[in-house]
Amino acid sequence: MGSGGHGGLWGIWGGYGVRGIWGGFFGFVLLALLLLPMYYIPAGGFSANPRGVLEDAPDAFCQLGRRPLISLALLATVASIAFFNFAGLSVTKELSATTRTVLDSLRTLAVWVCSLLLGWESFHALQLVGFGVLLAGTGLYNGLHRALGPCARPGGAAERQGLLQGEQGGVNGES
Repeated sequence: MGSGGHGGLWGIWGGYGVRGIWGGFFGFVLLALLLLPMYYIPAGGFSANPRGVLEDAPDAFCQLGRRPLISLALLATVASIAFFNFAGLSVTKELSATTRTVLDSLRTLAVWVCSLLLGWESFHALQLVGFGVLLAGTGLYNGLHRALGPCARPGGAAERQGLLQGEQGGVNGES
């Protein structure tokens, strides 16, 4: 089974699942290695851990062992990230990266609403403005302004033909 996509997990998902696994593994190794210098970098009043450093991994493992609720929260976080990444890869494969970006913005909204409902945050009207800026920026980047504008017209045969021939332009169709 080579890397040609003819067997195993690579063949099942067309490489998307395996790429996601390798990306996650790379991120895990990179962050684990970054814990070493962060254990020694003083953070002063910025840090809330007992040693006053950026990260105190041994203390974190002690807390995981002593408080089952923290372990449960960690497992729930890992499961939600795994589900989100699987769903994101599936959406990107089946629909588009633009759709994934919009759904990612909605995920931000869902996390914010949940934190408000659980009482973890207090509501500030400026947060709505910030979320509006986030959505407007996402829409602008993905060319939504052209589709909603007063001069918007459905793509003609030339546009569809360009897509079928595999023509590639810059961001938002600019060359």
